Amino acid sequence: MKTLLLLVSTILVGLAPAAEPAITYEGEVAGIFCSACSSHVKAAMMTVKGVQSARILAPQKGGLPRLQVISTRPITLDEAMKALGEQAKIYNIRSLAPVKG
Repeated sequence: MKTLLLLVSTILVGLAPAAEPAITYEGEVAGIFCSACSSHVKAAMMTVKGVQSARILAPQKGGLPRLQVISTRPITLDEAMKALGEQAKIYNIRSLAPVKG
């Protein structure tokens, strides 16, 4: 009986769908001035279907803070801005594109 259970569980594990490959996106966000601002944008991004993580990175020399999002499905700039809701009046995601690599 143990052998049969082990065999069935091994087969079922082998049939489980493979995890979707993660897509990393990066872009610039205007309006972020403090950690609370970062938290608002990150929380909004986490509401987008498929998003696994979101973080705010330090700006590159002379630029805006960077948004990095890891998602299991493609997302668009419009979708990201829509997730901000009313906060889109404060924060503006200027760009969001997949990172090659």
